[in-house]
Amino acid sequence: MSQFRLETELDMAGYLDINFGHGVSAVYTNTGGTAVTINVILNNEYVEQEEGIGVEALKPIAYCRTIDIPNIAFGNRLDVSAIKDTNGNVLKAAQSYTVVNIQSDRTGFSALMLEEI
Repeated sequence: MSQFRLETELDMAGYLDINFGHGVSAVYTNTGGTAVTINVILNNEYVEQEEGIGVEALKPIAYCRTIDIPNIAFGNRLDVSAIKDTNGNVLKAAQSYTVVNIQSDRTGFSALMLEEI
């Protein structure tokens, strides 16, 4: 008999922890102007630019808890704070993005495809 071991809310929050996990702080602003601070994991991933052409490019994608971004929509804004190493050196400056695609994985996380503003 198998036993499923599912991740808990604490596990998910741990991944996004800005001190001990992989997270970075960001301010999510919806179209109504309401701003909320959330934690995200920001990656640059290769994605196909135009379907069928085979040209790929780096695209910023933010991973966050779905519960932190209710009513998210295309065009919403995400302001990500600077990414620093453990010594406080800036690896990537703070950046503002627009949400251009939303992918919920139905496990509690969502991937937000972004474009720089």
